[in-house]
Amino acid sequence: MTRLVELEPTKFVHFLSDLWTQRNWQTNAQPRGEGRYLVQGQRGDGTKGLMLVLPSVETTVGTGHVKGFVAHAKKRGIDTVVVATQGEFDDSVRGFATNHDVTLLDRDELGETVADEGLEQTVKQYTDGEVFETAEVEFGLPFDLPEPVEEALASLPIAAVRERLAGLTGDGDGGGGGGDDSSGGSLRDRLPSSVDDLKSGSPPSVRVVVVAVLLLVLALGSVAVLGPMVDGLGGSSAGGNGVAVSALSGASTDSADLVARWNARTADSLQVGNQTYAAPEGERFVVVGLNATAASGSPGNLPQSALVFESDGVSYGHQPLSNATGFDNGALFAPGESTHVWTVFAVPTNATTGTVLVQPTNEDTVAFVHDDTVSTDPNGDD
Repeated sequence: MTRLVELEPTKFVHFLSDLWTQRNWQTNAQPRGEGRYLVQGQRGDGTKGLMLVLPSVETTVGTGHVKGFVAHAKKRGIDTVVVATQGEFDDSVRGFATNHDVTLLDRDELGETVADEGLEQTVKQYTDGEVFETAEVEFGLPFDLPEPVEEALASLPIAAVRERLAGLTGDGDGGGGGGDDSSGGSLRDRLPSSVDDLKSGSPPSVRVVVVAVLLLVLALGSVAVLGPMVDGLGGSSAGGNGVAVSALSGASTDSADLVARWNARTADSLQVGNQTYAAPEGERFVVVGLNATAASGSPGNLPQSALVFESDGVSYGHQPLSNATGFDNGALFAPGESTHVWTVFAVPTNATTGTVLVQPTNEDTVAFVHDDTVSTDPNGDD
């Protein structure tokens, strides 16, 4: 199996845009924050397409990345919905895509497309002439195991592992591999009797596979050994079922026209004075509080309409509330004085992450600084 070579993120986006162009689409690619891009396409017959691109090879795309995007695309009546990445798709995403008529493209699928349709020259525009990389790579290693791994393996009775694998791979005589095993017997039979034998007696490519198998069995059968490694994984910064919020600054705190210290929370309803506002059906609120200070000798300019919330490739403007506003000062912020304002966004209930940012058309640049002491209560207290 071959896969597309790794491309620089922007080149990957341009390649996908070219791919659609060659299929008679008129396309427009736009960055959408958090390393994401949208490629919009339209054909002469009125067919509309929308592609969410997550170009980083480090990305593992989960349903949280795509649900809001797909809902937005379906709401707009998009005919062709695509999600593309140079990383990987979680299994749950593949099931979701099948059920919602969404096309998923990773480097494996794109590699097959390029090979089948003879698009090698298109790829070469963005590389030094390479088109494919081999998915199956044989590693050659000077086999010194990292100390924690060697200690973990040393604590594992390999004989017991061999017995456990017998139930998975067969004993070399039965239905697992047949009578003619050109690779030298079952995996159980090829396991070393000790870590030293593994390090000295196996070809490098086999060693890598065997260590992976040993670590898998170790994880399955000796959770206590690997438990502390798992404990280091933290949860969402929003906590519980809230939306994890970040903010994208347009300048550094030293050069920005406004410095906004911010905090955020998720809510199904909002109380402002004596009035309660419920989030629209299928949505929930993200409430953002800001303490903004103009950093120069003149007032800073930041209207509420300039703030947007991006989640899963979709931008949301502030949610208007009848007879209530968090920007009593309009758009002006006095120099040297901290002014508290708040705004609210309505996002899909399945949104898990999002980013607050200022539209580039705003006159003044803003530097965001997260501060969990900033109030997100429209009535003044949390």
